[in-house]
Amino acid sequence: MDALDGVPRSVLGYPVKTRTQIVMTFLVPVIFELMVYIVLTTADILITVEHFRNGSPTWAWFTLTLIWLPSVVCFCSIISTPERWPEQIGCDERTGRFLFNNVAILLFFPLAALYRFSRRIFWSVEALFHDKSSYGRAQAIAKITETSPCELYHFLQAFLQAAPQMMLQLYILLRDGTFRNYDTVTVQVISVVFSFLTMATIITSYQRFESQKIVGRCYPWSTAEQATERRKELLRATSAVESTTHASPSIAPEADPIVPNIMRNFYSRYGSEGERESTANERVRSGVSGSARKTLNVNAFNFDRHQSKLHHDPFLNFTDDDKLQEYSLPPDTVDVSQARPSGRSVSFKLRDTIDELQEMDHYLRSTEDVRGVTDDSDDEYLKPDEFDAVPKKPAPPTPDASASMFHRVSVFRHMLLLNAEAFIKEKVPRLPEGMFEHGELRNTTERKVVPSESDRTDGDAISLPSRRQTIVGLEQDDMVGKTVLFIGWVMFLLMRMLALSTFYVFFPLYFWMLVANHYLLMIACIVYEVRLHEKLERYFFYLFLAYMYVFSLLEFKIRFVHVRWWYVGYIGLMLVENVATLVLWFNLGAFESWWFYFLHHTIIASGTLSVLCFLFYYAFLRPKDKVLFVNEEP
Repeated sequence: MDALDGVPRSVLGYPVKTRTQIVMTFLVPVIFELMVYIVLTTADILITVEHFRNGSPTWAWFTLTLIWLPSVVCFCSIISTPERWPEQIGCDERTGRFLFNNVAILLFFPLAALYRFSRRIFWSVEALFHDKSSYGRAQAIAKITETSPCELYHFLQAFLQAAPQMMLQLYILLRDGTFRNYDTVTVQVISVVFSFLTMATIITSYQRFESQKIVGRCYPWSTAEQATERRKELLRATSAVESTTHASPSIAPEADPIVPNIMRNFYSRYGSEGERESTANERVRSGVSGSARKTLNVNAFNFDRHQSKLHHDPFLNFTDDDKLQEYSLPPDTVDVSQARPSGRSVSFKLRDTIDELQEMDHYLRSTEDVRGVTDDSDDEYLKPDEFDAVPKKPAPPTPDASASMFHRVSVFRHMLLLNAEAFIKEKVPRLPEGMFEHGELRNTTERKVVPSESDRTDGDAISLPSRRQTIVGLEQDDMVGKTVLFIGWVMFLLMRMLALSTFYVFFPLYFWMLVANHYLLMIACIVYEVRLHEKLERYFFYLFLAYMYVFSLLEFKIRFVHVRWWYVGYIGLMLVENVATLVLWFNLGAFESWWFYFLHHTIIASGTLSVLCFLFYYAFLRPKDKVLFVNEEP
């Protein structure tokens, strides 16, 4: 497998070099995430200190709790997962090292995150100094893409720290008397802005994660063993379209199991091409060496009418006695001038001539039913007699239909029925019990129509095409697509957060009612989506996923069956909610500051820009589908 497998190889349809892939996919995004993380963490810590100084310990403790919350949830998630613990049960060295590392990440999570970002930046730069197919390049890419628990912390930070921190600081900023301490206001604005960037970065990275995971992408916080096992299973069970179509320049006969039998029958009757060439060469060599095989020599004058008339039979001037005398001579070259001194001297092989005449007579007798049709324009030749006569030999009997032919038709019929049943089971949620349970009848039918071994291996029978199962996923976005999508989500989150924060300032009760109804609606949509292809066993995670859908939508942990309906419906619902809240607080709220007029125009502008970015991304920059063929089990 290529070290950069899964990394976009083109930008706007133009292929790029491997170093450009590394820079745009790894180096630039990691540097940007590192800068955003440093500024966001520093700003939140400064906000906590400012709240304590200003005599607001409640807001300070809320801010400090939100800083620690992602790290605590990440620690609990890792410790409660049995697959992450060492295989050996008991308190040994590996178990102690595992606990020590996770406790260290819990306590010193900013340093752990910085170490993770610095490590990826180092190996990204290191990969640029190695050639494309070198071992150093592959090792550097493996170091960049290796999994780490810090990635889970970074993912949770967007929804457990950045999102609630935005809501909290915006609410504090919009209250009366907040604008007196400009140092606190400056830090709060910086925290809000970089919270937007943090959320947009995570949403852009995990936008269609499930569609990308089924074709090769792994969770970045999974263990090394899980990631390796996932890649091996994907390589074993699937094959890419490129490997299928470009494995050989032509379609080999062995692709169909019946083709070898056809070629075997052909070679058994006519021999292979090499055998035919070698046989022809042997015949030429044997003819030159004077073998016993006789050939009928045909020259150009045999096809010339005038030349053929000038050709005379050597026995034309022989008497019967002379002919008998010639027949009694040994089968050697006879000089006719010795028999008739007064005649023309002709040297020929009598035995060869007799053998040729006998071969011609045998050929004419064997083909007497099919008379050659001569040219009517030639006056010397007449139309053969009995041209329209009934053939003397009877016509060959009509071949009977074999049982294998009916067996193949029945297999084709069963294949269509199974495809129809699979389609009904996939699209209809609740089918009557026992509707398609007819396995006994199918087994009985198969036992009745099973052909014999000779019918199975008949190479001259027709091979019916079979349907190959495929997995359709999604490639990762290129640099331009990620940038446009990132800007779209920044504008979308700006519209959403400003609309909810200002609405909470004027109507706090209706705010909680709106959020609760939206949350319950998202839970209902998630339950409806997973009713067919997932089990309802992740109740707590679905509750957290519905909380994420209050701010944004991403395909994570569940794969959308109807992706277009999900995104169109979600964006439409969010626009309706934001416009409704905007109309309510702008017309019914009591405010005098110009700040709210500015927020009113900002919400409208950001919502419009976000919709335009999403439409442009969907129309021109969305990634292509990635198709994998499921390998048949031997």
